[in-house]
Amino acid sequence: MPINVNEAIQQIKRAGASCARAVPMPNQNVNSGDYQIEIKANEIWSPIVTGVSKKIAEDIINQSTNRVILG
Repeated sequence: MPINVNEAIQQIKRAGASCARAVPMPNQNVNSGDYQIEIKANEIWSPIVTGVSKKIAEDIINQSTNRVILG
């Protein structure tokens, strides 16, 4: 399933940095398995991106929560 990175970034921005996390997917190795990005809404964590590496998940979250304005 393709990942809509722009939509994920917008959802993370709306949720806020403290309500986004990257976690291993169920039954995956924490070091080498696939990760998912979850956001917290109404006290419930829901996945918005699944099946990515830990680095990609962290990069998407960092890009979403980075406050530096370029240009």
